[in-house]
Amino acid sequence: MLRISLLFIVLILCQCTSDKYSEHREGETWVRVEGDLPEKERLTGVPFGIEKFYSTRKPFLVDGHIIVSDKAMSPPLHVIDVKNRKWAYGLGVEGYGPGEISYIWTFDYSSSPGKFWAYNFDKVFSEFTLEDSTAKLAGKQLKQRNPEFIMATDITWLTDTTLMGIRVSGEEKFVEYSKEGEVLDGYGSWKEMLPGDPPLNVAKAAFAMHFTSNQSKSKFGFFSMDRDHFEVLDYATKEILVVEGPYFEVPEYTVEYRSADDPYYYMNDPEAVRTYQDSFLGEDNIYMLYSGEKVSKIISTGLVESRTVFVFDYNGNMMRQFELDTPIKHLTVDEENQILYGLSSEENQDIVEFKF
Repeated sequence: MLRISLLFIVLILCQCTSDKYSEHREGETWVRVEGDLPEKERLTGVPFGIEKFYSTRKPFLVDGHIIVSDKAMSPPLHVIDVKNRKWAYGLGVEGYGPGEISYIWTFDYSSSPGKFWAYNFDKVFSEFTLEDSTAKLAGKQLKQRNPEFIMATDITWLTDTTLMGIRVSGEEKFVEYSKEGEVLDGYGSWKEMLPGDPPLNVAKAAFAMHFTSNQSKSKFGFFSMDRDHFEVLDYATKEILVVEGPYFEVPEYTVEYRSADDPYYYMNDPEAVRTYQDSFLGEDNIYMLYSGEKVSKIISTGLVESRTVFVFDYNGNMMRQFELDTPIKHLTVDEENQILYGLSSEENQDIVEFKF
């Protein structure tokens, strides 16, 4: 009887945990999220009431402020006072001169307190300070110029002299660069990630969208928007955590060609859903914003309405599941105070605060 009871307990535990793949890819640990998910925790949002947003992108939390880029705003960066839930001031000068910026795509942590980096489509890093609201120009800039460096499509700082990124083509998933753009190392492989082993840039496009790091620069990751799939590199061990599920979306796609030597990934599945919309790598956990909306609906309405956040540990276990009462399209997280900040997906965009 005792033996049967123990077996029953083991079976129950297996239904609630993540299972590792039996197949092995060198340097990678694959985890499948299967079985019952954590019970939904419903979070109620508190809007900030910001009325200055027009065409915004991902919020970035740093030193008590949320930074938001806006391609229809002058200055092009919003600085939001988190404590008082209000717009503080604009930052940045739009242009192509020294210290000026064009549309900002992502943000990154600086090693200097009170500062942050902004990264734009022209492959320029610009460092700004929050210590002087009158200093509109970037204090430092780094431009990707040599051919190897230009291949990086998303990139973050690793140290003051090195960077980590993903590139448009090449075998390695994660690529380490010097500040001068020299490739120092690479981790993981795109080979055999898809059936038939299509060109490497096709695999990259299927699995790797937005790239980010945690603040301590110990973890680097990317996610797919077509599949419930994300990957995180532990820089200390050089091991890659690959997490798939819980829905195992695998949309149809084709390999198209702009020219004979220029293949690209084309997702052509009319039933496909948007899986992950955004992510945040914390020091303790991974926060994945899940959509579940049909891609066709998102294209027709122009709105991304995500209400689900999955919280994973760095072993790939799903620890919590949040259901938001207000749809958002991007997020950032204050782990210490257990607050999630979302950029709302409604027509009148706003910052919304969720305590968990």
